Amino acid sequence: MNDEQLHFFQDWFKQHVLTYQEIDPLHQRSIDMKVEHTLRVCAVIERIASGLGLSENDRRIASVTALFHDIGRFPQYQKYRTFRDPDSENHAKLSLWELNRHRILHTLDFAERQLISRAIFFHNRLRIPEHLDPQTILHCRLIRDADKVDILRVMVEHFQTEESLRNPVITLGLGADTLVREEVYRLLFEGRAMSYANLKTINELKVLQMSWVFDINFRSTLEILKERDDIGKLAATMPDTPRLQEALDFINGYIARRLQSS
Repeated sequence: MNDEQLHFFQDWFKQHVLTYQEIDPLHQRSIDMKVEHTLRVCAVIERIASGLGLSENDRRIASVTALFHDIGRFPQYQKYRTFRDPDSENHAKLSLWELNRHRILHTLDFAERQLISRAIFFHNRLRIPEHLDPQTILHCRLIRDADKVDILRVMVEHFQTEESLRNPVITLGLGADTLVREEVYRLLFEGRAMSYANLKTINELKVLQMSWVFDINFRSTLEILKERDDIGKLAATMPDTPRLQEALDFINGYIARRLQSS
């Protein structure tokens, strides 16, 4: 891939999302949120890739993966009025469908096209399959890290906004009860992946997203998380309980050990 192709993809994205503009300001807010998220993920993945000293071509591939990883969110929202996959369709698959429908990646050679497609396909899975080749695993890890970093930012900004101005699609229709079941905390302390489908409340969603730290792959990503402290900021929007503080101490200790050892 060359710079000219990268710039074409960037320009195409800007024009394409305009086809999903909404008349209703509330719905347009949801579209704008996903556009902004995409652009921020692009910036984060560039920082992570730079920190790893990747080749120029790998950095371009990572940028295109970030640019298109959520492009399925736009037809998803247009059709279903939700970003919750269990209530609609898998947005990673929708992203590939959208790209294939427009044949947008067909200017790339097969290997690059496959690499980007696989990274998009696996970016929202609970875990990356072990059988993938090292290059595919690298790009899966890059987009998964960058995506998590910016989703945490989105959540923090959402809960720091006046309640009447919050966009309800962000919290996926979950209950407003402050309860967090013990089994959710148990999964966090075990460092295990949690499924969105099993969540009951918004605060359980927050704990799930806090637990993402155990699925972070690169030192530079951990440095961003420590620098921004979005996990701490997200925890600050929850009732201050001993269990929450224990979880925060556990997370911060994990980040410190990873940074010290890498």
